[in-house]
Amino acid sequence: MKLQIYFNFNKNIFNAIAYMFTYISHLIDNVDPIIVMPYGGYANDNELHGQARVLEDEGIAEIPENTLGKRMLRSFKRFESDEHPNMLVKVKWEGGETVLVSDREGYVYLDAKHSLKLDHPKTLWIPVTYELMDGGKVQYRITSEIMKPSNQAEYGIISDIDETILQTGLESFLKWRVVINTFIKTVEERLPIEGARELYTLLHHGSRGYSSNPFFYLSNSPWNLYDYLISFLERFHFPKGALLLRDLGIENKRKESFLEGNKYIKISHILETYPQLQFILVGDMVDLDADIYIAIAKKYPSQIKAIYMRTVKNRKKMAKIKALIEANQTAPILLINHSEEAIKHARSQGWVL
Repeated sequence: MKLQIYFNFNKNIFNAIAYMFTYISHLIDNVDPIIVMPYGGYANDNELHGQARVLEDEGIAEIPENTLGKRMLRSFKRFESDEHPNMLVKVKWEGGETVLVSDREGYVYLDAKHSLKLDHPKTLWIPVTYELMDGGKVQYRITSEIMKPSNQAEYGIISDIDETILQTGLESFLKWRVVINTFIKTVEERLPIEGARELYTLLHHGSRGYSSNPFFYLSNSPWNLYDYLISFLERFHFPKGALLLRDLGIENKRKESFLEGNKYIKISHILETYPQLQFILVGDMVDLDADIYIAIAKKYPSQIKAIYMRTVKNRKKMAKIKALIEANQTAPILLINHSEEAIKHARSQGWVL
């Protein structure tokens, strides 16, 4: 019960703000051009998995961030997202295409078979084009990329974002730092966790120093922050990978357990997409990462190579999680105060140079 209260409390911060922005938008906003916003995805030798959203173009890129008011306006535009349901979207890739219909929150989900030849020693980025159709004509077109891991990847990395590689303020009183960091600070003003980029670069290159191990970044942040988080990863030179976030839609029912939640479901899908690949999971003890990762290790024991968990200062939480780990020896779990400890462990196992 306590886990569920904590889980819902973290989600409700973004939910409340998103609903407030949407309400204000309906009162004052004009109709904007309709576009398709692609969110990348990932593929294996047989299937493509991608996601996009049909919504109005709020012109976020044209709004400068040189004043507090402008920053707040950008956040407002990012979160009020006027989505469009029941829109036809044609999705094309080399040798194939399909037509999708946007759901009530404007999302389209690509889960399609392909005949592409993707046996390659490096990570491939497959071009996928989304076309918004109306009356048989293309009203908007955009091309995105879907990641296909190298056929020589030694392992994959699935990493949380908040408090694992990005300082968000989840431990602050009433999560007030989350609001400041997310809605007022620019990407340039955000800071990565010390040593995280060095650790991830080494894991990406693997034991040979030139491997192309795939990265999957997960967060319970909403898809509205996709462009913001992609910009952060690029600015601080984290390995390019698939970014998977969460829908804030009103239709989302209250989850009875984290096993029904965003992270658990998405990690399960990744592991089932690449059944022959082992993974290193990286997270923190601020959220429910330990519970989720241990449950994943129980369900997919042969695929979890190791779990790295960043510690927190809260002694009660640390004691609880240590007890949880001791009772569930399903995979090697390392509690780390600093990225250097994970690097040292990975080197001792021969996973990185």
